[in-house]
Amino acid sequence: MASIFRGTDLKTGRQVAIKVPHPEMESDPVFFDRFRREEEIGKTLDHPGVMKVFADGDRSQVYMVMEWVDGKLLRQILAEQKKLPSERAVKIALGVCETLAYIHSKGVVHRDLKPENIMVDANDNIKLIDFGIAGQQGARRLTFAKLSQVMGTPDYISPEQVKGKRGDGRSDVYALGVILYEMLAGKTPFQGPNPFAIMNDRLLNNPVPPSEIDATISPALQEIIYRALERDPENR
Repeated sequence: MASIFRGTDLKTGRQVAIKVPHPEMESDPVFFDRFRREEEIGKTLDHPGVMKVFADGDRSQVYMVMEWVDGKLLRQILAEQKKLPSERAVKIALGVCETLAYIHSKGVVHRDLKPENIMVDANDNIKLIDFGIAGQQGARRLTFAKLSQVMGTPDYISPEQVKGKRGDGRSDVYALGVILYEMLAGKTPFQGPNPFAIMNDRLLNNPVPPSEIDATISPALQEIIYRALERDPENR
């Protein structure tokens, strides 16, 4: 949907990432709304765990300028290693927790947390990216139905989002629970042959205990995952 280029800010000399939407996407109102929202929210957040978006009012086309981050997407790491040692998975999860606490304190909910949207550097520090469907206090609502074609995999969507609700910070906690399970077990907790089956599985069934997949996973860590994956947001 967009191309990422590495560039140099001629005013400051810093390395930046330039995100340019594909031409056909500029005419898509849902994508354009998402792109603008990502930029607007990104410029309001200032935290080591959030990829910073730089303001740039003088432009001749649609693009976004962000900080350049050396690292890999968590999705790439999982594709290469399948699953991670508990200590590393916990460190990455704690980094995400700290960042979520910050954005939630600013009235922002990510709502699309998944390994594709988590950058990890050489020291396992993280940065959240892609706030295109994030919720913000006072912002116009982008409904799940409108975004169903651009949200991607359903593996990390909370039960309340599956039911059509907007979701809040507890939806991000649920997604992090799925990600932590995946980092430890090498697969997501809910399975199915298609997106609807996967979403239905999380509404009806409980996941295989991660300790049955890897006996080194401690009972305390497993309980943390269970709490994050509670179907009722009140219990997370």
